[in-house]
Amino acid sequence: MKIESTLSSIAREVFAASNAVDAKRIFIDYVSSSHIKESDKNKMLTEASKMTSLLQIHRYTANAILKYEGLGL
Repeated sequence: MKIESTLSSIAREVFAASNAVDAKRIFIDYVSSSHIKESDKNKMLTEASKMTSLLQIHRYTANAILKYEGLGL
């Protein structure tokens, strides 16, 4: 059985989105309904809501995976 991280499970959908609005909606909807620690969830939602371009959302998603999954430096 392979265990997948919370954020990794939506990364494909976020990166496959064709525009920033869809990518942001996917990210925010998922994080809002996840079991992520409340303080982390609030920070992610605040940051994601500021994003205006697809590149920003892609970068934030990738960085959030690294940071919140314990893979960052």
